Formats: sequence, C-alpha cells, structure tokens
Amino acid sequence: MEEPEKLVCDGIARGYVPPEVLSISPRLRLYSSSSATEVDPITYEVIRNTLLNINLEHGQTIQKLSISPITMIVRDFQCAILTEVGDVMCLGPYLLYLGNMLALITKWILENRSDEPGIQDGDVFLCNDPYVGTSHQQDTGLTSPVFWEGELFCWVANSVHYSDVGGPVPGSFCLASEDIRQDPPCFPPMKLAEAGKLRVDVEQLFLRQSRLPSTVDMDLHAAIAGLNLARERIIKLIQRYGPEIVKAVIDEVMDAGERAVVEKLQMIPDGRWSERVYTEVSVPGDRGIYVSQINIVKEGEYLYVDNEGTSPQVGAINNTYAGLAGGVLAPLTIMLGYDLAGTSGGLYRRVKFRPVFGTITCADFPAPISTAGVYNMPMVVATATGAVAKMIACADSPLREKAIGMADVHAYGGWIFNGINQHGQFFVGMSAGMATGALPASPVRDGVDTGGLFWVPGMEASNVEENEMAWPVLTLYRRENAAGAAGAGKFRSGLGAEEAWILHGTEQMDVHVYMDESFVKNQGMMGGNPGGRAFFKVKRSTDVNQMLANGSIPQNYDELKGEEEKTFFKGPPIVLKRGDIWCTNLPNFAGFGDPLRRDPELVAKDLADGKLTVHEAQIVYGLVLATDGSVDVDGTSAYRESRYLKRLGTIAKSPLKSSS
Repeated sequence: MEEPEKLVCDGIARGYVPPEVLSISPRLRLYSSSSATEVDPITYEVIRNTLLNINLEHGQTIQKLSISPITMIVRDFQCAILTEVGDVMCLGPYLLYLGNMLALITKWILENRSDEPGIQDGDVFLCNDPYVGTSHQQDTGLTSPVFWEGELFCWVANSVHYSDVGGPVPGSFCLASEDIRQDPPCFPPMKLAEAGKLRVDVEQLFLRQSRLPSTVDMDLHAAIAGLNLARERIIKLIQRYGPEIVKAVIDEVMDAGERAVVEKLQMIPDGRWSERVYTEVSVPGDRGIYVSQINIVKEGEYLYVDNEGTSPQVGAINNTYAGLAGGVLAPLTIMLGYDLAGTSGGLYRRVKFRPVFGTITCADFPAPISTAGVYNMPMVVATATGAVAKMIACADSPLREKAIGMADVHAYGGWIFNGINQHGQFFVGMSAGMATGALPASPVRDGVDTGGLFWVPGMEASNVEENEMAWPVLTLYRRENAAGAAGAGKFRSGLGAEEAWILHGTEQMDVHVYMDESFVKNQGMMGGNPGGRAFFKVKRSTDVNQMLANGSIPQNYDELKGEEEKTFFKGPPIVLKRGDIWCTNLPNFAGFGDPLRRDPELVAKDLADGKLTVHEAQIVYGLVLATDGSVDVDGTSAYRESRYLKRLGTIAKSPLKSSS
C-alpha cells in the first residue's frame, strides 16, 4: 500500500487540491485588467447586478428546458461565473456545495488541458470524476471559457444531477460498491463541444452509459443552453462597457466580498471549534459506526479547516476532497456570506483547508463515491454546520444571531426508485421529500416549518399531482411533524414532514436507496434537543385498497392493518407491490438553547396550534397551565426551577435566576 505522503493531490491518486498558483500553458492567453481601472458607482452597480442576473438566467434556462423532476422541481443543480483562473465570482441559489466543485473542475482543466488538447473559444468541457471535482458521478459538471479578442476572460459553468449515468444500479447510487470500479464510470474533463460544435462521439459516450439516455440527453442540452446563454450575455456586456470595466467590476465584487467577510471575522474571537457526527453502515449488511469530524480554527482574518478525527475510508460512504471543501463552504456561505447575494468568491479566499486524506470525508482512489449525494454529502454539510454554528455563536452581535442549528445529517428524505410507469415506460425517480425539510433554530428565533434545506435555497417541493403524473404512485398524505421533543429548545427547530404513498397504475416498483436511521444523528446546539430520526417504513398486504374503495383515505400509517417489513439505514433493495404502503419522514432538526428557557407564550402558541400536546408542553418545556387553559406564569417558573435543581443537583443558586 502506498504511503499517503507520496501521493500527489492531482485528481488521480487522490482528490485534486489546486495550488496557490496554477501551472497553465503559456499558449493560453489570459485576460487581466489594469488595477488602475476606475468604475463609477452607478456603472459598477449596473454591471454587478447584470452579472448576477446573467447567472440567475443561466439557472432558469436549465430549469425550464430540462425534463427530469430532480432538475425541474428539486433544482438539484448549480451554475456559476468564474474568473479566468477558475475562482468563483458568483453562484446561483441552488445546491451550494456544488459551487466550489465547479471551481475545482475549471482549475484542473487549466492545469491539465491548456496545453493539450488546448482551450479555445466555444469549448465545453464535461466532467463527472469525483477525484477531479464533483460530489458524485451523477452531479456532472460542464464548464466553458469566455474569450475576448483571443484572451480567456472568464468561465461559465454548471453542475446538474442526471437521473442515471450508468453503473450496476438504476439511478447510479451503488450502495454495495467497495471500489470505484463498481460505481458508474468516471469521466475526467473532456471536450463535449469544441470551437462551438458539439462532439457527437463524446455525447454518445456519456449517454451510452445511461438507462435513460433520452432524459439525460434533454437535461444535458438544457445545461449546454444555459452555458450558451450566459456566455452570450457576458460578451454583450463586454461589448457595451468594454473589457477593462467589466473585469474591474468582477475583481471589485470579489474584493468587496472579501472585505465584508474580514469585517465579520473580526467579530469572532480566535479559537478552535469542532463537531463530530456518527454515521452507520458502509455497505448493506455492515453494522459498523463511523465518524465525521470537522475542526475550524479561526486565527486572525483566516479560517483553517481540517477533518482530523474522521474515520478511515470504507465501503460506499465516502466523498473526495471536492465534497469536503464544498460541504464546509455551504454553511460558511449561509452564516458568513449571507449578505453577499451569491458572490461567494471573496469568502472562499479566507478559508484554508488542511485535509486528512484516506478518510470517509476525503477519500483516496479507488474508494467508491456514487452514494455520496444521499449519504455522505449531507453528513459533511451537517458536521460543518455544527462547527460553524458554534464559532458564529461566539461572535459579537449581530453576527452571533446568524448561527443556525445542525440540520440534515442523513435525514435527506430521499429514496431512489425505478420500474415501469403507468404509461409502460421505464423510469428512475428521486422523491423531492427533502424539499419539505425543516430549517433549524437559531439563537434568536425558531426555525421555519417545512422551510426546505438551507444549503439549497432555491429548492421547491414537488406538488403531489406532479409526483403522481411522473410516477405510478398516489400520495395518501403529506403533513408536518409535531413539535415534540425532537428539535426542542429555547428556540425550536422548524418542523419536518411525513409522507405516505401507495402504488397506482403498476404492479410493482423497486427501491434501491432508502434511509431508516437506527439512531438520531443531528445534535442540538447550546443545550437544545437533538432532532428526530429519518425513517422509511413499509407495511405489506394492507387493507388500504379496501379503505379507498369504501371512500376512506387513510391518514395514519400505524392504523393500517398489514405486515411490517424490517428496513435498515442502508439495506437490500425493496420491491413494493400493490397493497403495500410506505412512509417517509424528514425529521425536525436541532433545537437551539435549553427548552426550559423557552418563552412560555411560544410554547402555549404551539399548543394552541396543535403542534404540541399538553403532556409534551409540560415534559419537554416545563409549561404549567392554569385551570382556564392560560399559562400559569408563577407555576411554570417554579416547576422549571425544580426541574433545574433536579437536573443539576443541590446548588446555591439556580441558573434560571442568574442567566437570561
């Protein structure tokens, strides 16, 4: 076995980590503006907002032209404008961790393709190699240079989750892989289009791997259309204002973002913050427990991030350096770059990574990566969120109020399925249940009920009717969870959601990916309760069809008669048949602060809204009600005091009296 220190971070033996200065062929001429170029404030704002809108239009083009629900509705994609050397200038409001991956792909191309076969105007490079810079093979990146008078001015890029890119399992999530050669194929960057002309041979090579070539081809052309639109819009902007002015604005946008981040870093004391998350099962049948750890050191005006303490790479729960970096930058973008309108490049300059390779969050070749999108990437985001939130909670106000609790470890709500639909066509589907997720609590407010995922701001939940049109299913119910103990706190998590389904229009459907957690994985923050447990429950041979025939729509999984099937966090494929019912849950996430410090009136409101029972209000929050149903303020205070004394033991003074 090779010694890790002898491996180079080149995207081949281990994940690509770009050097500070890229090695680019002198044959490629790069455009760089004069530092003396001045732009008046009005022109600056016009160009800045035009660039942001170009990128938004890029994303809207992908969404409107694609035909797969994962892109059209869930918006599992990202688009970006990058500098001539591949630094991110701006991102869209989509899957945040993909932005840095587009930068890695582009930088790798500059270092490895600028000499041979060369980079020229009208080229489009395709890459789905996680060791170069994707989260997994399904998230395939396209990046295209924008030239001005023979010089490389900037890049436009996107990453789209394609429904199936090959491999032994429909949907390409290969849960049993123990080697990347058992995964879908990996394509390092290659030219999909050359000098403006689509290379049909490369397109066919990519599509040939898929079980859904027509769907993937439509989504691929939607992504190409987005690139073409963005490139044309940028050229028109240059023609109107001149390359020096546009380039000066791009540079200043990044510099201004960096200054804004430095101002926030000055509000945070130097220190080290860590979060550790435990996960389970490397491949079906394994019962192991594994660790993801993120450590952040704030020193002066920089952040230094490592993953020391993480378990060695194993089975099919790995991601590469691209996933580690992207997963950390996502919560940093939300909590440090919330006012940058997606212009995250300045933030990225202030984050330095010190990766520990050979781990489940920064694996070396040939570890399999295809399942990262539903298992490991959410785990890395959650781990990083915990570490970042602890750091931000130590900042001065108003920055400390931007801390948010941990969310979405593996509680993705995702399940991947396939079969023959009601129209006799083969399909691969991915539920958008994660889009109905909960936003976690913060130090000053509750999370948002069914508010989606914070690291995919533009994600939307599909309508029930859209699901039923796309796949042979009926939804029995979709409803918010209760605000019980899961995610309770001084400020509680937003509420997640539960959905129940049955087949309709087909006899069976195969489910290869599902999550039935053995234990809760997202911890509470600053004394808040942990979140809930994601589950995937199946009940066989139920009386659901008889109930429907009698005009009754079941609204409670537990009340249906049938045989419960044992499911696992990562188990063998399940074949669903007529008469079966299955139920998924995206749980509440982390609470913030001690539940016994929650404003009694907020508890009473949740009680009045039916989100809590009287018993839960008393046991979880220490609420005491008067005989008329109103809050007994004195009784609540006394009861909470007794709870504290019992919890802490005999003390001279209760923390409730000495702390707010």
